[in-house]
Amino acid sequence: MTKKDKAFWPTTHALDAAADQAARAIPPVWPLASSVAVNPYLGQASETLAMVGARLERISGQPVTMPRSWYQQKIASGTINDADLADALAIAPGGRRPANVAALKAAAQVVPPARRAVPTIADLAAAASGIDWPGLIAERFGAWAGGYFDEGQALWAAPRGYGAYAAWRAVATHDLTPEIIGLSGFAAHVSQAPERAADALADAVQQLGLPAAASETYFHQMLMSLSGWSQYARYLLWQAELVGKSDATITDFLSIRLVWETALYNRYAAQIADAWRDAVTVHAAPLAPDADHVVNAILQEAADRAAQRGLAQILSASETNVLTARPALQAAFCIDVRSEVYRRALEAVNPTIQTLGFAGFFGLTASHRRFASDVHELRLPVLLNPGLTTTSGGPADAANDQSSRYKARATRAWG
Repeated sequence: MTKKDKAFWPTTHALDAAADQAARAIPPVWPLASSVAVNPYLGQASETLAMVGARLERISGQPVTMPRSWYQQKIASGTINDADLADALAIAPGGRRPANVAALKAAAQVVPPARRAVPTIADLAAAASGIDWPGLIAERFGAWAGGYFDEGQALWAAPRGYGAYAAWRAVATHDLTPEIIGLSGFAAHVSQAPERAADALADAVQQLGLPAAASETYFHQMLMSLSGWSQYARYLLWQAELVGKSDATITDFLSIRLVWETALYNRYAAQIADAWRDAVTVHAAPLAPDADHVVNAILQEAADRAAQRGLAQILSASETNVLTARPALQAAFCIDVRSEVYRRALEAVNPTIQTLGFAGFFGLTASHRRFASDVHELRLPVLLNPGLTTTSGGPADAANDQSSRYKARATRAWG
């Protein structure tokens, strides 16, 4: 780092730590082959709902709770009662919370003003030029990432052996689309960017005058702007850490996104410099929930308590549809939320059908490759690692297996 850079960042380690913190704020998403439900607020599990509301409002402009009108209807109908509101109010942190249930009900009647996210440089450049730069970034990044993460779907696979930043840089230096749209010199800008992702990140924060205090929400915002690609990269880090390793894909993504920001800033600095300084000031301000965030969190807590109370009543009620005779069909399903729709549908079709939940389908935690397949199927719970690897056939079938794979690829390519 240069002396100027150190005025913003005391050590290189501080910058690396900020990038890592932003990466862990992103929830992982599993591929469709092993899809699993993930809490979208996994990266904010240690924070209160009010704080999460303040955080995500700053970086995305989106609320984390329902509209006030939804809570108003629940209160008016009696679904949320005074006891729910009182209990939620009692456990809320002091400070900005309403004084009593009556004040909370009054606050629920007030619709807070719409909030906007702090603009990125891409947003500011779009406003200055009339060009949808955020949309173009998403499109060009997605086009590259689709090839980079290919697992056999593409007929012409992207080269392997490069980290995400290096692979993107090799492609972006020849991508003329941004220049055609209006970002002149983009390919040269990427070519002149540092070769290492960490150096590119340090270079970007210096160019943009970004202090360490602003990095927490700005870096998070940058990764969120890449949508599901950041979540998939977070999944790769999750998987690597399961076996004691690491993966730099998601922090490489942060460097990539910041190279776009610096390119746009250099192009439109004359029009957006003041607005960008204002944005940095907002990002650098301490993050704290305001009164609206606190009220929203309390109302959501009351709604949760009402739902829990209703569920407890259902579970405590005696079961009315108890089979006394041998069921016409008894089917056991994996304990998984995705199986519930099938279980309920079967039981609704015929009351003599009984379904059960079972958690013992995984006898062996194996990674299996079928004959003539390039795909290793993980036949175990998705949060675990395989303990062994199996294949269809044995050593004597290896030559035939390879030949069949080549023939399948040729057929797919040429018909």
